[in-house]
Parts: sequence; structure tokens; C-alpha cells
Amino acid sequence: MDDFGDFGGALGAGRFVPRAHTIGVHALSEFVFCPRAGLLARESTPGDTGEEEPPLGPRLDGFHDYHEQRFTEEIHAAWGDVRLWLTGLAPALLLVFVVWRTVSPWGGLVASLPALYLTSRLWDTGLVIVTLLRERAVLRAAPAAPVDFAPRQVTAINWWTLRQAGFDCALLRDAHRDEVLVGKPWRLLIKDAQWRIPVIRKHRGERTWGPQHLVRAAAYCRLVERCEGGRAPFALLLFAGSYEGVVIPNLPEHQRQLDRAVQDFDRALELSDRGQAIPPAPTDDRCLGCQWGQPVRFDEPTVLNGRAVAPLKIEGIARGEWHCPCGDKFRWTPPHEDTARLRAAAAR
Repeated sequence: MDDFGDFGGALGAGRFVPRAHTIGVHALSEFVFCPRAGLLARESTPGDTGEEEPPLGPRLDGFHDYHEQRFTEEIHAAWGDVRLWLTGLAPALLLVFVVWRTVSPWGGLVASLPALYLTSRLWDTGLVIVTLLRERAVLRAAPAAPVDFAPRQVTAINWWTLRQAGFDCALLRDAHRDEVLVGKPWRLLIKDAQWRIPVIRKHRGERTWGPQHLVRAAAYCRLVERCEGGRAPFALLLFAGSYEGVVIPNLPEHQRQLDRAVQDFDRALELSDRGQAIPPAPTDDRCLGCQWGQPVRFDEPTVLNGRAVAPLKIEGIARGEWHCPCGDKFRWTPPHEDTARLRAAAAR
């Protein structure tokens, strides 16, 4: 199968060996993107959290779980906090004035600490109100459009369009599993007793999709239908830093693509566990933005199967020692765009 590269094609010609364990949806989709990434995801990821990519830095989940009523409730609660801080600020300012006039200016400065604290809380609450009002305006401005429950192609859609169409947003507590797959979508959109729409979310990268997203969407749709009941005619892929996404239809050809991916991954895992094959390095540009090839400092070890891997230093970079998970496991230096930037900076 061309989507899996030369390694998947070579494995497809061999004997199929049944799986020893269920396959994580995240690791499977990484394998579709790159066989080396799939093996790294399988050995390093503790579980499928529904993220398209591991989030780096603070979590910025936004307001995806909100609806019109919750926005209103949160805004009212924030205004209640404003009244509370203002009620406390008045006597705090009076205390500063009294101490300043009756004791000393220095005493007034010390007495101003409670007022400064209340002012900072008032400022923070004001920012919360502004954010809530802005996000509610985005919800209200979302284009109203009928939802196609039998899509035949990938189409763009806005998150709030689905929410306004009556979909509730749910967070799954545990991963779904069957005899083959295990995974948990980032969110689940529910409408009536019939529709269950798995949601995948990217935390970085361009607003694009590829074969790995088709397989991941098909896997989540299969798991949701088998474990939740109802129907999953499509999955939703949300792009980083926005409420925009695409509908990925759950088509029979995508389900067949999923089955082929599972078979290829099975064979790859068997050979890898036996130490009989190493996936060849990609020859295209997929390494440029891959998180597994992104350089990190030596104080961030690569941990695979619960054990730290000896780091392989990336040469040509000054100001410290750098390595990456893919380089550590497969003993090479992926051509990542950050590596090129660091080398260019060191050459100046």
C-alpha cells in the first residue's frame, strides 16, 4: 500500500502474523504517516488521548465544551466576581488613605498591598469577561448550515456550526476498544440517540490532512459505533488554534484502508519486536515538521518502553547538546526544519 511507504509494501508481501495485542489508533495513524513514527508512538505513548499530535507547552483547549447557556452562566459568574473585588477594594483604598495621612507615606505603601491584590484580581476577571464575550460572539456568528449525515468527500466545516445544529460535546473518560483497536477521540459530538461523531484535534502544524487522518477517522468511527452504539457517518478533524476543521466521511473504502493499515502495522511490529527489520528512512519531506525528529536538549531524555535510550548527538549545532527521539532509536539525524535552523544559526 503506497500510503505506508516502502516498508509497508515490503511487509505486505510476507506472511501475515496475528497480533499479540490490540493496536492503538494514535500509533496506527503515525505508522501510516511514517513507519518509524508508528514504532516510536507505540513505544513511547502511554495511551491514546485523542490528540492528533502530542501538545507541546501549556494546554490551550479553548471553549469547545461551551454552549450558549454555559457562556451566559460564566459571564454572570465573572460579573459577580467583579462586584466582590470592587466591594473589597473600596475599604482597602480607604485604609491606604487613612494610613498615608495619619502614619506616614511609607506606611501607606505597605497598606496598599491588599488594594494591589484586589486590583490585580479585578483586572484578571475583566480579561475573563472580555474573552467570554468574544468567544460567545464567535459562536453566535458561526454560519448556520445543514449537516450532511451522508458525506462522500472531505469538506470544511466550523465547530460552532455543528454545535448550533444541536450536537452536544462529551469527553470520554476511558478509551474504547474492540478485539483489534484501542483509542479515545479528543471529544465526541452527540445528537439525539443516533449520531456519534468522533473529534480529532491537531495542536500544531498546517491546516492540512492526509492518509493518516483518513485511517484515524475510520478507526474512531468503528470504535464509536461498536462501543457507543448509534452511527458515526463521519469524523471531525479540528485544526490548531482555530474552530475550523474538516469532515472526514466514514466510507467503505476508508474502512478497507484501515484494515490494510492494521495488517501492515501487525507485520511491522512483529519484525521490529524480533529485531529483524528497521523501516527505511523517508526520502521525501515528511521529516521537516515531524515531532519525533524535532531536536531537544540532552536534559529531555527519550524514553521508549519505559526505559531511557542513549541519546545520539545532532552534530553541527552550537550552544549545547541536542538530540531527538527518532535519531536516538534509529541512530540517524532526521532532516527536521528546526535542526536546519539551529545549524544555520551556529554557522553565523
